[in-house]
Amino acid sequence: MDERLQKIVDEAQTEFGLDAYRLERYGIYKQRDSKGEAYYQFSMEWFPKELNEPVEEDLNPEGTASIAYNIQEKRFESVIFVQGQSFSKKKHFVGKSVEEVVAWVEQQTGWTYLDDFKLTQVNEHEIEFEFDVNGIRISPGCSITVKFDDEGKLTHFSTYGSLPYREEIEKSDFTLTLEEIEPLVKRQLQLIKFPSEADMRFVPAYAMEEVFVTVDGKRIIPFFEHERTEVTVDEVMKWDTPLEMEIERQQIELTSVASVEDAFGNVDLEKQMLTEEQLEQAKKVVLDLLRAEYPDESGQWKLYKFQRQENFIEAHCRMIEENPSILKRKLVVFIDPEQMSVLNFMDNDAMFEIFESFAPAEQEKVTHEEAFEKMIPYITLDPTYLYDELSGKYILCGLLDAAEAVDAVTGEIIALSDL
Repeated sequence: MDERLQKIVDEAQTEFGLDAYRLERYGIYKQRDSKGEAYYQFSMEWFPKELNEPVEEDLNPEGTASIAYNIQEKRFESVIFVQGQSFSKKKHFVGKSVEEVVAWVEQQTGWTYLDDFKLTQVNEHEIEFEFDVNGIRISPGCSITVKFDDEGKLTHFSTYGSLPYREEIEKSDFTLTLEEIEPLVKRQLQLIKFPSEADMRFVPAYAMEEVFVTVDGKRIIPFFEHERTEVTVDEVMKWDTPLEMEIERQQIELTSVASVEDAFGNVDLEKQMLTEEQLEQAKKVVLDLLRAEYPDESGQWKLYKFQRQENFIEAHCRMIEENPSILKRKLVVFIDPEQMSVLNFMDNDAMFEIFESFAPAEQEKVTHEEAFEKMIPYITLDPTYLYDELSGKYILCGLLDAAEAVDAVTGEIIALSDL
């Protein structure tokens, strides 16, 4: 084993009291954090020494210590003992107190309690922390979970998300109001047909599509993190002639195995971007696949976005429909970024068979304007420091959202959780 990896192994064994364990498996993988920045993760699987019988590949027996180490940040990202069973010789939290856990988390991460992370939940054997900026949430979120057993032995430690650097935060006052951005708020209230399994029918309702709005009210930013790095296309795919082409589907590699040299040499840590040439080539790949697999559906599909992943490019298509439903017919094409050819594709058509027996939605009786007036008391605009891909900074935004909707037939206010 490389001496740099051995040093991490030794550190893990000491820190987590793994004298009763043996290192069974390990590997280095290239990962990307919630801001899309790359790093290398050293993954270790430690088996209890008392376990002598053979174990199936990729299965971890009870008591296994699964440990992930961030090589670039030189810290442990997670330590998870399978099924909460630890054979560790070390008791990290003898008093099982918040103070003990806070001190240990600070030591492990280099982050500071109250300045960087705050307590959000305390249970008998579990403590959770989250990050914010002066009491304002951040997005992508960042959190820590620590669990321990009756003896005070660590059974679970995980960090999720990326902590903002202080120089990345553009602090400002939150002065945005719903009244200032009323036209935008109205646009986000959309008529959607929700499937109701209880009634075996589709229910039409006006609901808010949640988005972030910059504090100056000039930009909207998608709610879901992955949507913030997507390239929007919105192009209807049309063709005159079908194409005879056999597509050989390949296994999609979701993990990216890396070498020791790349990991410690900080190789290829740049953010992934799609070039104009790649976009044009990818459009042709999608068009050819549609011509071959859906020859009679010219003009029925819209290519609406591309997403760059570590080992492939995702092209997302949606079937054009007059009456939007929360369920949309979708096609995802996985493209080899080197060969610019189809690796695989996935159609959610089979899912729609489940709803074939559902009664169609009733004709709406409530107008959009009437629904908006009813929704006004329920619409929220919560301050959030959001990582902005354009500036590379955390900027203050308002999260526009509502937990309620308006039944488009009866006009009643209903909880989205009930739909």
